[in-house]
Amino acid sequence: MFKWNKIKIHYLLRLTVFWFLYFALFRVIFIVYHHAKIPDGQHSETSFSFLYALQLDLATICLMLIVPYILWVLQQFYKNKLIHQINLGYNILQISIVSVLSIFNIKIYGEYGSLLNTEDLVYLIYPKEAVTFLSIWSLLLLLASSAFFAYIGIRTYRRNITSFSLPFENKKIKMIQIILFPVCIFFGVRAGSKAIPEYEKGIHYSHIKINNDIATNNIWYLGNSICNRKNTTYKNNHLNGQ
Repeated sequence: MFKWNKIKIHYLLRLTVFWFLYFALFRVIFIVYHHAKIPDGQHSETSFSFLYALQLDLATICLMLIVPYILWVLQQFYKNKLIHQINLGYNILQISIVSVLSIFNIKIYGEYGSLLNTEDLVYLIYPKEAVTFLSIWSLLLLLASSAFFAYIGIRTYRRNITSFSLPFENKKIKMIQIILFPVCIFFGVRAGSKAIPEYEKGIHYSHIKINNDIATNNIWYLGNSICNRKNTTYKNNHLNGQ
C-alpha cells in the first residue's frame, strides 16, 4: 500500500495539502446534504465550486499556518518535545473547531439559506438556544457527526503529516525556508483578504446562489463576519461618543 508519509515533503506543505483536502471533504458533504437545492441539470456547474474555492481556501489555510510556522522555526533551533506537543495540540484543536463549525454550517444553511455567521454562533456558545430550532436528538447527531469527522481529521493528521521535528542541517536551506515561508503566507492571505467585499463578488461565478456559497470557505466567511461586526460596533461606539 502506498504511503505518502514516506515521501520527503516539507511539513508545512503536507499541512497545506491536508487542509485543502479537509475543506474539500466538507464541501462534498455540503453538496450531498443539500443536493435537492441544486436545480436539475446544474450539478456540473456545482463541481466548478471546487476550482473557484481554491484561492479563498488558500488564504484561510495560510492564516492557519502562522502558528505552526512559528513553532516549526523554534523546533529547528531548539528541538524540544514540548514544542512538538504544542504544535500537535494546536492542530488537533484547529481540526476539531473546523469540524464543528463546518457541520453546523451545513445545518444552519438548511435552516436559513446562508452560511454560518456571528448571529448563528449563539447556538454554539449557548446550546440552550439551539433547541429553539433543533431537537435534542438532532443536536446530539450534529455533535456526534462533528466528533466523527474530527476523529478522521486527527487520525489522518497524525498518520500522514509527519516531519515536523525533522531538522535541516544545511544552514542556507534552513534560512531560505525560514524567509520564504512567511512571504508565501503573506501573499496567500493577501489573495483572499485584499478588498474582501470585491473578492467575494469575484468568486460568485454562478447565477445559482448555492454554488457561490459552496465555493466560499465557511471558516473565512465566519471570520470575516466576526471582524466586520467588531468594526461596526467600534464605529457605532465612536460615533455615539462611547
